[in-house]
Amino acid sequence: MQKTLRTYFTTACYAGYRRKNALIKRAFLLLQLLILYSFFLTAQPKPDVEKTSFKDTSSILNLIVKGKELNASEPDKALPYFNEALKKSYETNYPKGIVLALTRISVWHFGNNINATIDEASQGLQVYEKEKLNDIEMKAELHLTLAEAYDEKGKKDSAAFFYYLLGREIEDKNITDPTLTINIFTKLTIFWVNFNYDISTNEEYKRTLGEYVEKAKAAAGQMKDSVDARSVVYFLQGAYFHGTKQFDSARFYYLTYYEKREQLKKLSLPRKISIFTNITDTYLQEGKPDKALVYIDKVAQIGNIPEQNKFLVFYMAFNELQRAKAFYQQKKYAATIALTDNTIKKLKTTGEHLRDEVVEAYNIAANSYEALGQYKDALDFKNIYITLHDSLNKKEKIDIIHGLEIRYRIAEKDKELAERELTIAAVQNKVRTRNIWIVSIALLAFFTASIFALWRRKNIHKQKLQQARINNFQKEMEIARLNASITGEERERERMARDLHDGIGGLLAAAKMNFELLKKEDNPSKKEDLNYGIKLLEEASIELRKTAHNMMPDLLLQNGLPQAIRHFCKTIGKNSPTQLTFQMYGDEKRYEKNFELSLYRIIQELVHNIVKHAHASTALVQISFHENGNVDFTVEDNGKGLPEDAVKNSKGMGLKNIIERTKSLNGKTDIYSQNGNGTSINLAFENPPKPTTTT
Repeated sequence: MQKTLRTYFTTACYAGYRRKNALIKRAFLLLQLLILYSFFLTAQPKPDVEKTSFKDTSSILNLIVKGKELNASEPDKALPYFNEALKKSYETNYPKGIVLALTRISVWHFGNNINATIDEASQGLQVYEKEKLNDIEMKAELHLTLAEAYDEKGKKDSAAFFYYLLGREIEDKNITDPTLTINIFTKLTIFWVNFNYDISTNEEYKRTLGEYVEKAKAAAGQMKDSVDARSVVYFLQGAYFHGTKQFDSARFYYLTYYEKREQLKKLSLPRKISIFTNITDTYLQEGKPDKALVYIDKVAQIGNIPEQNKFLVFYMAFNELQRAKAFYQQKKYAATIALTDNTIKKLKTTGEHLRDEVVEAYNIAANSYEALGQYKDALDFKNIYITLHDSLNKKEKIDIIHGLEIRYRIAEKDKELAERELTIAAVQNKVRTRNIWIVSIALLAFFTASIFALWRRKNIHKQKLQQARINNFQKEMEIARLNASITGEERERERMARDLHDGIGGLLAAAKMNFELLKKEDNPSKKEDLNYGIKLLEEASIELRKTAHNMMPDLLLQNGLPQAIRHFCKTIGKNSPTQLTFQMYGDEKRYEKNFELSLYRIIQELVHNIVKHAHASTALVQISFHENGNVDFTVEDNGKGLPEDAVKNSKGMGLKNIIERTKSLNGKTDIYSQNGNGTSINLAFENPPKPTTTT
């Protein structure tokens, strides 16, 4: 539609575009755009009249909101609210309320009846399509619920279909809610980890999961609450490290997510169980059943509450399968058999579950029977395991084929819809042409006034440009002064390091040699004092070398920034009560020497501040290299935090110096700290200077 209009008006205004006066060109362009905009306004369809009153819809939505609030802590009380909202929506013929209520009911059933989840969500999707509702995010929640449910039943082709639809909606930017976006990427990560369990050996899958983490971080940046935004991505990062078998990092992020979300009172019961279950799996994969049982018991305690147990049947059964696996690793074979048999019976009450953990349970039971010498039972369970395992593998191959067929069907459907839209647009164009001429005449008067306005605006714009040049020049001068100061400081450090190493270091070495010669004499007086003096000289030489190395680190110049920071964290961590962890994302890149050295000094100062002042038990230093060449650093600790005035005014502990240094490197500093809850400092640099090459 817009392309046809642009062609039409370009022909009409061609003479204006050929003129050399830029002001006239802009005026003609403005006229064209205004006509297009007016045409767009006249073409908008009128909204349907709301079928229910405002009072009815408000009461229904309030019921759903109240149910969602109760669902996290008192799920037995939440279901009546959802049922009442569904009943009222049907009575008042309110389709949106019907879909929202069915969505919440389907989610409620996920923990105890997977078939009911699929039935309720499918019914909600039918109502959505029948009533032709236009709320992509509401539809996306139904797709996400169905994707999880089908994945749980082992129907990976159906799950992949709905995940594919969700991925398309995100790519087309139809889903704008950052919380929903992060939730989708989290579930996608878990889906792909389960689809390819040994993901650590598959670089393509690792790269895909890494992209999910980065996209989720970008979505979190759009959230208004910065504290909520920082914490919501931790679970996804834990899943990434879990899938890539970096279990220490996985547990760190899982527990950090748990702590942060509990503080915000935004941790749902299913997600709490997921955290403990995932931590359990990391220990079981490492063959540490004793540590795994600690978190298995935490989940069991949640299930012991009567009000919660009845809708957590699946979660509790899955937890018991993990307990059976822990018993098996402890060689408690009789307990393993009894627990596995009882748990499989419970699982059958919640629907059909064809997943790796259930199949593995039969294998563990077979091995336990074999260890006890009960070979007939061992053979029976081994046969069931082989049948299910073959079925699961066959199903995964079929899933891949179905995935290709699904993409083909969707492409054909999109093509058909596009052809229909073109036909409708052609019919509507005839009606709209008449409206365009009417609007064009009205806008012609506005066009004359616009020429004068543009001329005046041009003069004002020139003045603003001149002032902007002055401001930019002043900023460049300020940055140049900062760079000169930093360069001079580094040169002085280099000179002092060289003098210490070559001058005083040489004198200390010579003094030690003289003492050693004196020591070899037959009867040196005060031999103990002599030995003590030699020891002091040796310690002084060691400290002198450390000081010279810190002032001009050779590791940085030879091996790059990540290796230098990793070595620095390791060295500092040896003699400090604070446990320092270093992590790197992306492919390592090298930058200009002075840029890397300045970054190294900033990280040094931040880490020293944590060790000296934060009273932290753990700290994290993280560097992320992006494909576009950008780099950012994150330094976090769980210490006492910074005073509020220190963060607000950038005073104390060298914060002002760090901010100025970062600014001189064309970087941005983001500081978040809460008294008693630690500190997080992020440094981001766009287009850092590349290293110069010589020929």
